[in-house]
Amino acid sequence: MKWSVMSPLRIAVLDDHSLIQLALQLRLSREADFKVVGVYSNSRDMFAELDSIEVDLLILDYVLGDNELDGLNLVRMVRRRFPELYILISSSAEKPSVVNLTLNAGANGFIGKSEDVELLLEAVRKVAAGKSYISPMLAYELDRDLSVNRAGVEIVEAQGAEVLLKDPALSPKEQEVLRCCLDGMSVSQIARKFSKSMKTISGQKQSAFRKLGVRTDAELFKLEQSLKGF
Repeated sequence: MKWSVMSPLRIAVLDDHSLIQLALQLRLSREADFKVVGVYSNSRDMFAELDSIEVDLLILDYVLGDNELDGLNLVRMVRRRFPELYILISSSAEKPSVVNLTLNAGANGFIGKSEDVELLLEAVRKVAAGKSYISPMLAYELDRDLSVNRAGVEIVEAQGAEVLLKDPALSPKEQEVLRCCLDGMSVSQIARKFSKSMKTISGQKQSAFRKLGVRTDAELFKLEQSLKGF
C-alpha cells in the first residue's frame, strides 16, 4: 500500500503493558507518515473499535493476560474478521517455533521486544508495503540465512530448554508447564491441554518462575538462551 505525510499509515497497537503502549505510541508518532489511531490493553476493546475506525496495520502482542485469547487464536480471529489488515507481531516469546506458528496463523511479520526500536520502524514499513518481515536475529535462527544449518539451531535450542527443565527444584508438573511456556503456549492453552483450571496452571507457572529466579516470560526465554550449549 502507499502512504505519505498527507495520507499517513494508520496504526493500532494491542499490548497489555502500559509502558510499552506509551513507548510505541510516542515513537511511532514521531514518524510524519505514521498515525496511531488506537492503543488497546485488551482484545475486547480492540475488536469493539476496529469495526468503527479505519486501520491499516496492527501491532499485536503475542502473549497477553491470562483471561485473553491465546496468541494464535487471536491472530486467526483478527485475520478472519479483518482480512485486509496487516498484522505485525511484537513479542517477548522470541523463539523460532513461535515465529513460525504466528506467520502460519496469518501474521505478516514478527519482531522481538528485545530488538532495537529502529527495527520496529523498519518492520512496520516492510509489512505495510506488503512484504513479510522477521527481525535479523530471528531470521538467522530460522535459517533464512543459508549459511545456518536448521538442524543445528534446533538441537542447540533444545539443549538449552532441557538444561533448564532439569532443575531439581522443579516438580514434574512445573516442568510440564514450563515446557509448554517455552513452546510459546499461553496459560489458557496449557490449561486446556492438561484439562486443568487456568488458576492451577498459573499457580504452577509462578511457582516455577520463583524457583528459577525469573519474573516474566521474557526473563524465562533469556535464561533458556543463556543455557544453550551447556
